[in-house]
Amino acid sequence: MQEDANAGMRLLGHLNSPRGVGIFAVRGVLNNKHENLVTIEEAVISLILSNPTEFVSSRAGRTFQPIHPLNFCAGGTSFLMRTNGPMTVASCVFSRAFLNELSEMEEGFRLDNLDIVSGIDSPRLTELCQSMFREALTPGFASSIFAEATGTTIALEIARYNGGRRSKERTRGGLAPWQLRRLEDYLYANLSAELSLGKLAKLLGLSVRHLSRGVRQAKGITIQQWVAQERFQEARRLRAETNLPINLVANQTGFRSAAAFATAFRAAIGCTPSDFRKVCVD
Repeated sequence: MQEDANAGMRLLGHLNSPRGVGIFAVRGVLNNKHENLVTIEEAVISLILSNPTEFVSSRAGRTFQPIHPLNFCAGGTSFLMRTNGPMTVASCVFSRAFLNELSEMEEGFRLDNLDIVSGIDSPRLTELCQSMFREALTPGFASSIFAEATGTTIALEIARYNGGRRSKERTRGGLAPWQLRRLEDYLYANLSAELSLGKLAKLLGLSVRHLSRGVRQAKGITIQQWVAQERFQEARRLRAETNLPINLVANQTGFRSAAAFATAFRAAIGCTPSDFRKVCVD
């Protein structure tokens, strides 16, 4: 019998630790909707045990990408998720207090430089998540202790995995993938703001020189050129897909005036914003 894709998300089982670890086994479709804006309140690692044929996500309005089986999301991150059927998920949720306590107990432990890590390749973490799923379905003796112990082990494994990734990335030079993602998301969300090199470098905890070298290595252009490309891409989208007047488009893409925007737009695109709008509408 085919399962109803609109049956909702059903809790199959869960465990909780008084110190701030929660383990959950769920199946279904989030909010009975095939597309959801998901906001992660507290850090979580999730193992997708079964998923529908379409299971993708997008951040900051960018292209949808497949969601891989094992993923970590830091608290405060958000993304758009699209699915065409039910999924089965095992999740371990970490409170901020729990992670802060671990960082005080274990020298070198840190997850604060992570936002979303997709497609984690770790047999150890996969095995731990499978184990917590089975325990959530049929809790045994001292289940709260199991939750705390498993959560602690998983958090430390994530920190080790992240440390290994960062070590490899440092040997190659340039920007780490998480740094490039954070920078891309920040740029897209702040196209109308003043984007100084110092502010962008501080965002990643880097020197201006390191940031400039890393962006050139990753993108093949300077930061200033990259920001300009993003602004003009957004300006073209706004002119093609909305009825916003030129002065508002200029404001939303970081130009000081409509005149400055029109001049720069013509130099970059080859026509005025008004002519571009006419072509798109026609």
